[in-house]
Amino acid sequence: MLKDFTSKLWEKARKTASRIILAFDPIGEYRKLEKATDLLHSLSDEVAGVKLGLPSLLIYGPKGLEKLLQEVEGPFICDLKMADIGYINRMVAEEVFDLGFEALIAHAFVGIKEGLEEVVGLARERGKGVLAVCAMSHRGAEEYLNKHYLELMEASRLAGVDGFILPATFPELLGEARKRYPGILILSPGVGAQGSPFGSALKAGADFEIVGRSIVLSSSPRERAEEIREEMKVWIKERWPKP
Repeated sequence: MLKDFTSKLWEKARKTASRIILAFDPIGEYRKLEKATDLLHSLSDEVAGVKLGLPSLLIYGPKGLEKLLQEVEGPFICDLKMADIGYINRMVAEEVFDLGFEALIAHAFVGIKEGLEEVVGLARERGKGVLAVCAMSHRGAEEYLNKHYLELMEASRLAGVDGFILPATFPELLGEARKRYPGILILSPGVGAQGSPFGSALKAGADFEIVGRSIVLSSSPRERAEEIREEMKVWIKERWPKP
């Protein structure tokens, strides 16, 4: 039976005892594909998944990304924050999934009809995942986007997405999301470089924390990932106690 994205992610989380999603961007020496591959190899047993975005696609190109995904253990999430009409989103999603990504991130504000439904439908056909951005972590998000996060979460649920992207920098949003949708997957950016403490999003209701610069720019990325994983353990034990 074909495993879906959510199953793969939780399987890797159990295997690594980690709730870190590594947000990797090709900075400095990691602009070289070989260096990036080596780094991700070294972190594969410290993180539950890896998120790659537009910078990686532009710097490595589709062929480079495809090679990377074949050589390093995932699951891999493509973060293009898709926000076009459904026809275009589906076309892009086809290419993303063909490269080997297990999931992609799309904006919820495009709506369901001729929006999210196109991408979610394709993902279901291919055993892939869709994560919807319902709020963002930067201060400007408070001006417009985050004011509508309740509507965006409900639209995303109705569209059939696998999970939400919600910010650690606004923990009250995470708490409300978890209360309203107790079983849905929540990934949270905003810890570390953006100011929120490691583990704070787990405490507030997230399942995974998205961590990037704090690890990638460290002088010893593997050691830093180990430290962060340890910092998260107290909230993992509290939220998911073993029987």
